[in-house]
Amino acid sequence: METVAPTPNIRPWLFVPVLYFMQAVPVTVVQEVSTIFYKDLGVPNAAIAQWTSLIALPWSLQFLLGPLVDLNGPKRAWILKGQFLIALGLGLAALLLQVPHAFELTLLLLGSTAMVSALCNIATDGFYILTLDRTRQAAFVGVQTTFYRLGRLFCAGLLVYALGLLTSLPRIDVQCPPGSYLRFLDGRKQIVLTEAKLGVNNSAGGELTDEKGRILQPIIRLPHGTTSWSLESDGTVLAGSSAVGRLEILHRGGGPLPTVQSGKGSAWLAIELGWTLVLLLGTGIYFGGHVWARRAVPDTAEDVPASGDAGELGRNVRRTVAVVALGLSGYFVLNALVRLGAHGLWLLLGGDPLGPWKGWMLPASNRILGMDFQLGGAGTEVLQLAICLPIALAALAYARKSIKGTPMGDAFSSFVRQSGFWAIFGFILFYRFGEAMVTKMSPLFLKDAVEVGGLAVPNERLGLIKGVAGVAGIILGGISGGYFASRLGLRRAFLPMAVLMHLPNLLYLWAALAHPASTSPLLFGIDFLDQFGYGFGFAGYSVYLMWVAQRGQFKTSHYAIGTGMGALCIAVAGILSGVLFANFGYVGVFISAMVFTVPGTLMLFLIPYEDSLART
Repeated sequence: METVAPTPNIRPWLFVPVLYFMQAVPVTVVQEVSTIFYKDLGVPNAAIAQWTSLIALPWSLQFLLGPLVDLNGPKRAWILKGQFLIALGLGLAALLLQVPHAFELTLLLLGSTAMVSALCNIATDGFYILTLDRTRQAAFVGVQTTFYRLGRLFCAGLLVYALGLLTSLPRIDVQCPPGSYLRFLDGRKQIVLTEAKLGVNNSAGGELTDEKGRILQPIIRLPHGTTSWSLESDGTVLAGSSAVGRLEILHRGGGPLPTVQSGKGSAWLAIELGWTLVLLLGTGIYFGGHVWARRAVPDTAEDVPASGDAGELGRNVRRTVAVVALGLSGYFVLNALVRLGAHGLWLLLGGDPLGPWKGWMLPASNRILGMDFQLGGAGTEVLQLAICLPIALAALAYARKSIKGTPMGDAFSSFVRQSGFWAIFGFILFYRFGEAMVTKMSPLFLKDAVEVGGLAVPNERLGLIKGVAGVAGIILGGISGGYFASRLGLRRAFLPMAVLMHLPNLLYLWAALAHPASTSPLLFGIDFLDQFGYGFGFAGYSVYLMWVAQRGQFKTSHYAIGTGMGALCIAVAGILSGVLFANFGYVGVFISAMVFTVPGTLMLFLIPYEDSLART
């Protein structure tokens, strides 16, 4: 096996943490934070899950893009230019939240940013493998994983917490006269209170709640985008100047409605403006990391293309475009076939639009990229198939002709020809599948209204959970996972690492069944264990993919192929979780996630190991 000799002037602590923190930012904004701000924009859950999974496809296509980076130019140049473009894309997306059609425009821009991020990620991983010897690769994999997760938690935790502080409406004190009370829903229990601090749950459906997140009964909702509200002495609730409901104050003995203490409050910022400022803050910190990287990332002799294919950039770009076109058109072909098959199965099962299989029904106003061709559900999917299938066949023919016999072709074929390929392939696809389903749906589960199965956690509390419990969990999990693997060897350590990574999924299933209050401290414990388990189990995943990448000449390409296939499982898991939610709710999603952990765990007994890996 080819190894990289240690370079004395390489100081990984100066660049590994910042590169992997920055690597996580665009991934998290597109795959996780976007689900939260689109929820706040009023976009339906199904559309959020489908479209955020779709624009995340470039990371799934890393296995197609890897040879382009591997064969053309230094990885350092790819990293620095990519980071600049990512900062530009994130900043523009933040500004576009203020304009009409913000959903469609930001999807387009975030999808383009995701493509640049995928190329930058390939270069970052390749640079890590090329410039560090095997010993330091293993030593820093815990650091790599920890700072990647910290970048993710910075976006999904601290930025969301800041958003909550900026956009939350103040609470108003309500004191009931003697002998009267208000009713609230605490999880699934009804309770009564004689006084409360009423506030608005912006993270769910705008319901009025008390300071512990218990929902006022009957439910009174403030419309999306409300920036001020007030309570009149007769119990009338105003959103701005419009009445949206009246408190039902129950009292013994009948008589007129008692008067209550009136009050009013305004948010610092409207929700759209708050998201713009918070995302601009994140973009500024990301750009600061880029400035640091320009000085800290070394320019080393090891950072050279994988072959002597210099001057082939133009042809490699055309080959890559053909391969990506094949991947995208193939995705839409498979998407159409799966949706048509699911719709047919729904018809065979009775075709009830309100039944338990309604999530498989194609909508009557089915759309392609937001456009309604008035062909109905099945007709629109047939049109998509008719458009994409010829493109896929043409791209396949061109790719086979132009890539065969080239270093780019060797980069792809050598990965497939390695011993134990099918076991490695199964491991990459399924090891993280269950965890990916939970990661996609857990923010929506925490934010969603109680009546649809969520926990109605406000944005500021969600940010606190992610930013405190999550950060502590990932730091401890990432470091201890790397240490555990290095002490036992990956062959012995892998199974307990995998089990510990998947066990926290059971806690989300418990929460979906038990419905703890949004203020329950148990939510901090669930997120801590989730992040700890992820960091612990993901360390082994990273070490194994690095070993697979170094079995041949094309290290960057092979690592990109491995991580790209892993990202493909995340995209598929996200789409599947959206369908499962539509059919079976959050309980069904979390049960399915547990089932999907089984294939990846079984693959640990089939994948090839070597003695050197066992000691890593």
